[in-house]
Amino acid sequence: MLGMGKMRQWLMNISLVGGWFPAAAFAVVAVLSVTLLVSAAVSKRDGRILATVLPIGVAAVSGMIGYVVAWLLSDVFVVFGVGLGSRVMAWVAAGFAIAGFAIAHIVLSRGMMRVAAAILTVFAILAAAIGIDQSYGEYATIGSLFGEDSYSQADLTGLAKRKDLITVAQWRKQAANGTIRNIPANGTVNKIDIPATKSQFEARKALVYLPPAALADSKRKPALPVVLMLSGQPGSPGRVFQAGGIQTMMDGYAKTHDGLAPIVIAADQLGADSHNTLCVDSKVYGNALTYLTQDVVDWVKTNLPAAQDAKDWAIAGFSQGATCSLQIGVNHPDLFGTMIPTDSEIKPTNGSRQEMIDRFFDGDTTAYENQVPVNAIRNHAPTHQMLIIGAGEKDTTSIRNVKTIAPVAAKAGMRVAAVESSGNAHDWHAVQDVLRYGLAVFGHDTGLDGANPNLSDYPNLKRITI
Repeated sequence: MLGMGKMRQWLMNISLVGGWFPAAAFAVVAVLSVTLLVSAAVSKRDGRILATVLPIGVAAVSGMIGYVVAWLLSDVFVVFGVGLGSRVMAWVAAGFAIAGFAIAHIVLSRGMMRVAAAILTVFAILAAAIGIDQSYGEYATIGSLFGEDSYSQADLTGLAKRKDLITVAQWRKQAANGTIRNIPANGTVNKIDIPATKSQFEARKALVYLPPAALADSKRKPALPVVLMLSGQPGSPGRVFQAGGIQTMMDGYAKTHDGLAPIVIAADQLGADSHNTLCVDSKVYGNALTYLTQDVVDWVKTNLPAAQDAKDWAIAGFSQGATCSLQIGVNHPDLFGTMIPTDSEIKPTNGSRQEMIDRFFDGDTTAYENQVPVNAIRNHAPTHQMLIIGAGEKDTTSIRNVKTIAPVAAKAGMRVAAVESSGNAHDWHAVQDVLRYGLAVFGHDTGLDGANPNLSDYPNLKRITI
């Protein structure tokens, strides 16, 4: 049984974004395609010209059909709510083309070549799926396809006592003079249960990143800044860390900052992949807003070496989670001083406007309108807040949303940085670019770093004029 368990763990940990598995899938497609092409060309059977030319023609037509279908779904009917991006549409076209090529050979070939064509059909679909996933950066491993991850459960209740905490400035001073020793090289990520004491929201387990400074062999730990990070929908806390590359990003930052980096909490605002709670309290999916703003925030401040002031807290997210980060951040300036949304919607979206008002807000139009980010910004005008808002360059809808939201925030007196991630679309690659810059800005604002970051140091980001 142990052997089977290890085998399963190995299988679940196979990477979909790099390494041998994607390379092998692409190699099989290439080898089988060339084999079928050469076999048809050198065949001594009658009709070898037809057997050579027809599959190529079918591939060309199939590829065009695939691209047109993807384009219609993405940019015309907007079935997914956002554009798929050119890379994804190219992978769809490639998958259609190779599958068409292979199916033509199944019809025309015999014996082992027919078997090879059947295998190619399967691998064409597999390779296209891997390519699409790599374009999004959504599923890092085979296990993540099934909602599995390798993070262990931990009980972090009472990890730090408030009276023992020192400031970040004190930590940096002690680290500089050699008073603090034995700082771990890396932080840790653990699953935790955050009790839904006030909300009774049925949340999945959260994930928490603790930087090396929080784990150092020192009674006097620093009161660290906190980032509350929200996934897209469908999504999960595990997806935030796996697709977002959070641990690698934060560990890299900590290595050059005396073990200091923000605590990152990936909390569940959905309850299930299929739920879009709009991040509000409702009768539909429960009290998601109270869970995030009270249960999660209170638990972190009570149990972890976390700073208490709003200026030291950021809320960030991707897609639906980005919309939530704007809604919650601006409506709760007493809790969050910084917002880092990537690929945000222009407003909460789950059905038509009237359907949302009726289902989630008991018919109260004003309550719904207060959740629309630009309205929330105008209502609160929280001049002390920082907004770092971004989108993938090829996600034209989200770029348009940035250009709508950012000027309203700037006019309201907020500090605003609007950026686009070059070459990326509505995907986690864009999130990583924006979050990396947001981390640098947030780190400076919270005293982790004395240097104010320059956007020019982030070559994959460009400023969006607002």
